[in-house]
Amino acid sequence: MFLITLKAQIHADPQTEAVLKDAMFCATKVYNGLLWHLRKEYKETGRVNVSRKNLNRILKELPRSKGYYSMSVQLTRDEVREAYKSFFALKRKGLAQHEAPGFRRKNYLSPLKYVQSGYKVEGDKVTLSLGTCREDGVKHVSFRISCRPDVDYERVRKLSIIYDKVSGRIEARLVVEVKARENEGMGRVAVDLGETILMACVFEDSSVILYPGRQIKAIRRYWQKVRANLKQNSRRWRQVAWREKKQVEHLLHIATSHFIAECVQRGVKEVAIGNLNGIRESIDYGDRLNQRLHAWPYRKLISMLKYKGALAGIIVRDDISEERTSITCHACGKVMLSNRRHRGLYACSCGWSAQADVNGALNIFERAYQVSPVKGSSGRVARPAVMSFLLGWHGVAEPKREGKPLRTSA
Repeated sequence: MFLITLKAQIHADPQTEAVLKDAMFCATKVYNGLLWHLRKEYKETGRVNVSRKNLNRILKELPRSKGYYSMSVQLTRDEVREAYKSFFALKRKGLAQHEAPGFRRKNYLSPLKYVQSGYKVEGDKVTLSLGTCREDGVKHVSFRISCRPDVDYERVRKLSIIYDKVSGRIEARLVVEVKARENEGMGRVAVDLGETILMACVFEDSSVILYPGRQIKAIRRYWQKVRANLKQNSRRWRQVAWREKKQVEHLLHIATSHFIAECVQRGVKEVAIGNLNGIRESIDYGDRLNQRLHAWPYRKLISMLKYKGALAGIIVRDDISEERTSITCHACGKVMLSNRRHRGLYACSCGWSAQADVNGALNIFERAYQVSPVKGSSGRVARPAVMSFLLGWHGVAEPKREGKPLRTSA
């Protein structure tokens, strides 16, 4: 069994939707109320006590804490506690720039979280408990959800109700237990993740597939230019950020789905990926390249590979050290930065040459499985298959300036 998160649309009548929004508003009031009391305590005593005992004492003074399920109230309490603990950790490192965690906006609708109790999911019908002390007397609500039909799950472990500010809809997030499919394959593959080449995949038979990432870079750059002329966190700015996120995720879904399907067809049982944790903090390429690096969605990509691989019975591991894999010759083991002659080419004095990301993937394969997939000749490695996925993406109308007509980028 493994856990995945399913997104689901909520289909509810206006009365039920109004009750859910009121409960989410109560969660915001509770969150802000806890922060207000902690800040007051700090001004009076110079200390902040974020123990559960102290926070529970404060909760008793907040009337809105009776507006939704008691276990969900405790999860809101834990959110505040974790926010302060993170703040304290940053402060100890000298990284904190704010006095304390900030308040949520008054009209913000906080998520309603349920863990283990307070909810029931029967098919597409969901029933939520709202406690027994609401002023309107509503103790529970029921509604229907719709999510992807191709996932058969055993049971729901967690459930959250969230409000999407861009679409204006209330949605559900279900953390479910899924049984992995049987996979009798024995093949192995190594993947080198990158920005220009999204994935360089080397299979055990030395065949190679490259998934370009240039279109994701183009989408990121386009929306960054659009956002540069907008007020940060404005309605239009959020709309642009949402569209960028959806377009990037769409391309990631296409690439990862194709790769996992290819693995199933080739009888792959295990996928090895280089460990990229901390890469953003450990290198500094300057403002421009750092911006691109921070926009690189490698965590999202790995997450997609893991859950899609699990659904197909494929083990995806990302614990392989990537240190110096890009500058190490796969043939002779010589470590030399200058061997990367230019973008896309790795050439060593020993005579070995290959696409640079393929060379890195070969080194990851050898580190993961203590064997090289290249047998005798690098002919197949030298002729990788390059996949290209086109997305019919469109821009948004730019703001009207100096009497010029609105333009739409396509």
